[in-house]
Amino acid sequence: MDLTHVRRLIDLLATAPVTELEVEEGGCHIRITRGGGAQPVGAPSAPPVAAAPAPVAAAQPAVAPVAEAAVITAPSYGVFHLSPAPGAPPFVTVGQDVQAGQEVGLVEAMKVFNAVRAEQAGRIAAVLVEDGTEVEAGTPLFQLA
Repeated sequence: MDLTHVRRLIDLLATAPVTELEVEEGGCHIRITRGGGAQPVGAPSAPPVAAAPAPVAAAQPAVAPVAEAAVITAPSYGVFHLSPAPGAPPFVTVGQDVQAGQEVGLVEAMKVFNAVRAEQAGRIAAVLVEDGTEVEAGTPLFQLA
C-alpha cells in the first residue's frame, strides 16, 4: 500500500459519513479513525467506546449562530493555514469580498495541501479559526456576511 493510496483513504474518511475505516491489502493492515486518540501501531484494536461529548462552546470564541449557507467549512481534516506560505499575506481578510470558488485558505494533512474555497459569494465577516489550528472536516472556518 503506497502513500498515495493512504492519502486517498484519509480523504475518503473525511468526506464519508463514517468515523472509522479499516483496510487490509497485500498483507498490509491500516486502520484510520476520525475523532479518536492515536493508537500505537501493533496494539490490539478495542471496540469503540462512547465518550462524553466535549464542551464545544468552551473551546471556541463566542460567535453568534449563523445560517449554514453563510459559513465556509474545512474540506478535510488537517492544519488550517490562512496564507499560502509562512510570512505571505493571507488569502482573505475580514471585510474582503469573495466570489464563489475563490480560494480562501488551505488545509494541510500529511504534507498535502487542500484548497479551502468559498461555496458562494459574500463578504468575510469573521475568521472563526486561528492560523495553524488543527481542524476536522466540516469545521466552520469563515463567516460570510
